[in-house]
Amino acid sequence: MQFDTCSLWIYLHFTQLHLNVIENTQVHDERELAQPRAIYNMQSNQLVQLNESALQKGIKHGMGLASASLLYPQLNVHEYNEEIEKHALEHMANALYLLSSDIVLMPPNGLVLRAQNMLKLYGGLGPYWQNISRCLSQLGYRYQSAAGFSIQACKVMAKCKQGIISQERDVIEQQLFKCSLAHCDIDLKDFEKLKRIGISTVDELSRVPLSQLANRISRYSVGIIAELRGQAPSKVTFFAPSISYEDYIELLYDISLVDKLVPVLKHALKKLETFLYVRNTQCLHIDVSFYQREHEPLQIGFDSAMAIYRHQDWLEIASLKLEQVRFASPVYALKLVCEKYEVAHASVDDFFTHKSTHIETMSLTSRLASKLGQQKITRLNFIDDFRPEKSTLALADIKSKSLNHAQSVFADRPGFLLETPTLLQQKIQLIKGPERMICGWWDDGVVTRDYYIGQSQQGQQMWVFKTPEKDWYLHGYFI
Repeated sequence: MQFDTCSLWIYLHFTQLHLNVIENTQVHDERELAQPRAIYNMQSNQLVQLNESALQKGIKHGMGLASASLLYPQLNVHEYNEEIEKHALEHMANALYLLSSDIVLMPPNGLVLRAQNMLKLYGGLGPYWQNISRCLSQLGYRYQSAAGFSIQACKVMAKCKQGIISQERDVIEQQLFKCSLAHCDIDLKDFEKLKRIGISTVDELSRVPLSQLANRISRYSVGIIAELRGQAPSKVTFFAPSISYEDYIELLYDISLVDKLVPVLKHALKKLETFLYVRNTQCLHIDVSFYQREHEPLQIGFDSAMAIYRHQDWLEIASLKLEQVRFASPVYALKLVCEKYEVAHASVDDFFTHKSTHIETMSLTSRLASKLGQQKITRLNFIDDFRPEKSTLALADIKSKSLNHAQSVFADRPGFLLETPTLLQQKIQLIKGPERMICGWWDDGVVTRDYYIGQSQQGQQMWVFKTPEKDWYLHGYFI
């Protein structure tokens, strides 16, 4: 998609994105986070990201792994993974999408915001950027920002640390001219050609007409330079929020005990809660994959009997199920996935309305299913049959709704019903009845009974019936 050369863009360059993702789990103690740490790119054999502690030990960007290990043997090294940074960019885009409509992902460590169409909504660039920067500070990622009238211009300024958030073309152009061409997307071979003729900065490039460069460099680089100067529109594809949620967390060190993983899972569930909350949605099922060092990832599904979004509720369900889990080898990362979610419906009850215990019932059902297993939990449902032993049905699907609700005709039914009626062995006093029941001819299960409510000498109320043969049976207790 192309845009005119008058739109204002803001480029966000995340210098230590992979390192920040690891540090932002916020479940490790301060001593562990303060250890010298580095991100190592195996392909280039270079350290590409360092924390402050590593820099204080004399370790530098671009240093090889062997040299860094000799300089500080206790250095914590994590292998660079571009996918982690891509997931982090998507996570930030989801958060910023509530504040800015047009977002462009520039993997592995860049994000572009089209600010032009948001200025009227926020009343200017200042309030807009204030909201964006507040959101970024809450996410906890370090970044360098720059505003410009082309993506290439603000990208170069952000990478050169010459960025400024402004709408003034003169101010932006002054900062842009200080930047090196090494940070733009010009082909590396073309950059070397330009250096040989004395062009290495944007200022020097601006003095040469584009027509004179067309025979020296490739068509691709000519297009980049035209966009850098604001003479060609940007060609971008805007970010569209995914219909599913996915979060990958890499641990600072391997963990074997389930208890030690619970804080990490809590952090992941908090992020899921934020994702669902801002969309007014809830979910019934999540999947968590635990990546084991020497074995295949262990995927565990967690179910809730009712749609929920709070991390406390999901953590309670997950903790009960994880009590039965044993890892074959230490875990170095985990991934949380929520593929389906539904819109949360607002309650219409007021303060004085009688509160149902439905939520408590579904919450208890979810905990029991996590602890005992889904297959061991059944739900009792009413069906349209007057015979007591056939008026209910046990269903294994705990998420299903009752087939029918208890009608008023069942108001005098006991809370505890015997599976099979037994002969009455004691004297009782009849206090209510009879209730005649003649039914079941449609399935050859004919029942002819007169039901009574009786009370024993100890005060226990019981549900009894008399057959046409004058035999008395006990069928249940009122509790």
